[in-house]
Amino acid sequence: MPPWGRGEHSRRQGTDRGAFCRRRVPARPGECEHVSWASGSAAILAGFFGVQMALEVVPCLVCGDSAQAPVCRKFNLEIVRCKRCGFVYASPRLTKDDLWTRYSSTYFWDEYLPSYGVQDGKFDLRDFDIRYHAMLEMVATRVSPPGDLLEIGAGAGFFLKAAERAGWRVAGTEILEAAIGFAGSRLGLEIRQEAAEQLGAPDDSADVVAMFEVIEHLLDPRVVLERLRGVLRPGGLLVLSTPNFNSLSRIALGDGWAVLSPAEHVYYFTKGSLRQVLTRAGFSDVEFIRRHGGQGLFETMNPRHTHTPEKMRTAVYRSFVEYLGPALVGRVQSWGLGDTLFCFARSR
Repeated sequence: MPPWGRGEHSRRQGTDRGAFCRRRVPARPGECEHVSWASGSAAILAGFFGVQMALEVVPCLVCGDSAQAPVCRKFNLEIVRCKRCGFVYASPRLTKDDLWTRYSSTYFWDEYLPSYGVQDGKFDLRDFDIRYHAMLEMVATRVSPPGDLLEIGAGAGFFLKAAERAGWRVAGTEILEAAIGFAGSRLGLEIRQEAAEQLGAPDDSADVVAMFEVIEHLLDPRVVLERLRGVLRPGGLLVLSTPNFNSLSRIALGDGWAVLSPAEHVYYFTKGSLRQVLTRAGFSDVEFIRRHGGQGLFETMNPRHTHTPEKMRTAVYRSFVEYLGPALVGRVQSWGLGDTLFCFARSR
């Protein structure tokens, strides 16, 4: 999923955070508190989520501790750091029903498709063959096609179609009805409308499971990962990506980093925290890989995709991308400072 903030609606929210206010009913971890939105900018969020929402206070996903320190506040929601292990996450956070209201047909056409370079529904499948070639080559060196590949959160199906064209037998799930319709009518793919938490795939039915930019949205990633381990055949491969909290973009932009969006992203992973979560879910041989090429390395610093004032974000973007340029791409990736974590893990 592309980060919150790629539409004009979200940029307006980001530049007017001070107008948000809320009334809270205290809650213990696991309980809910009700939030009433005030006037002003909060009315924008009310349009998405309704006048009143329930928030839930949650402990740390990694270590289970409930002691939290504030990191920042955006869209009138809190991002915190675990005092025990340092993991960063949203708490109190929106419940599942409120999170899902984000994903409408408007989002699909106005934000999702343009983020893949699709304008007015026009695209060339060869572009996606090229885009995903390196990833599919790396998968093929670990699990040889033909085989069964399942993608969770398949979106419009561009990766699935590239995998199918590369010789894989493919299946996918997605929650967004508009994306499923697009994949069926434009790509000839049958994608099931199914949440990751409700996955109905049989055990031992896949050689590869792919899940790109999904885990940060899940309310209980460990349960989903344990289910995916069951779906994979013994020795099967999980292919996963998620935004990198230790990225240079986040360090440079601070709170203005577009991925820091607790109305959409509830967990913020580093290599260490992602490895721990995968290992505890029963995966082994966790391997982080460098993305081939520099495309997208600094994409979350792009002025269109940040929550900082226009002049500042443009200056930062130009400094890192235009002036420092491609020469630093490989070095930044080797330091583990790229925008995205890509990893492979084996089912035990």
